[in-house]
Amino acid sequence: MPSKPATILASQTRLMKSKITKRTYRISISLPLASFKTSNHSWPFDNPLKKYPVIYLTDANYYFGMVTEMTRAMSWCGSTTDAIIVGIGYPEDENPPEAWRDAVVGRNYDFTPAVDEETDIEDSKWLKRKVVTGGAPKFLQFIKQELIPAIEKEFPADPKKRVVAGHSLGGLFTAYALFTEPTLFDTFLICSPSLDMHDRLILKLEEQYAKRHKRLAAKVYLSIGELEENPRNTMVRDFIRLATMLESRKLKGLTLRRQIFLDLNHCEVVAPGFQAGIKFALKKEIQ
Repeated sequence: MPSKPATILASQTRLMKSKITKRTYRISISLPLASFKTSNHSWPFDNPLKKYPVIYLTDANYYFGMVTEMTRAMSWCGSTTDAIIVGIGYPEDENPPEAWRDAVVGRNYDFTPAVDEETDIEDSKWLKRKVVTGGAPKFLQFIKQELIPAIEKEFPADPKKRVVAGHSLGGLFTAYALFTEPTLFDTFLICSPSLDMHDRLILKLEEQYAKRHKRLAAKVYLSIGELEENPRNTMVRDFIRLATMLESRKLKGLTLRRQIFLDLNHCEVVAPGFQAGIKFALKKEIQ
């Protein structure tokens, strides 16, 4: 029986070369099914919107399909709105293990705010290819200056309802975006962030932001798994510290929710963390 690659309904993939980072990204886009013209707008496609929220998802090579179908399924029962999903990933070759490793190399650079030589050395050994860190400032400007304008020009995207989501190093990047470009997105989904990177640079950025500002007009969802704390790292303690710092500032305009998932580790918490975060971001207001 001849086979074809599996696809996700109402989705597309394209390559995008950034003038800012000088890197090529695999951009995956899924559209709400209700956004398509049809003669039968019955449930669950009976209330199409003129413009939709957009979730800008890091680590799309791993999570694009999951987040797309998760977002659609929740919207069908009416508690959340559907959304356009824009997954930011990396080109893939025909060898799945090598494609996975290539994505790790890409994310290590794009999601990290500063150079971390220890990480570069350790990850280069097990990946068997050169790893460098410190590309987050340029990556964030790629999203701001190139990707978002392209998406909002071509698709029915609501510029007032932008969501950015990331897990692990993606969560680190999302936290970095919160304190350096706080008005770029409406909602920040920060899942299992690697806050220990760069001598806990994110905690320092939070302190700097709080000294200069009394307002942070953003919705922030923080999540982590209970089992992510172990003798080798302090992920849960760092997570609690960041959440407590933000809560103590009493910043005007900030809506913050933190959630620790019991009996889940760093990998197991991805799906429930994203699901709860998306519900937080897209929950319909009671009319």
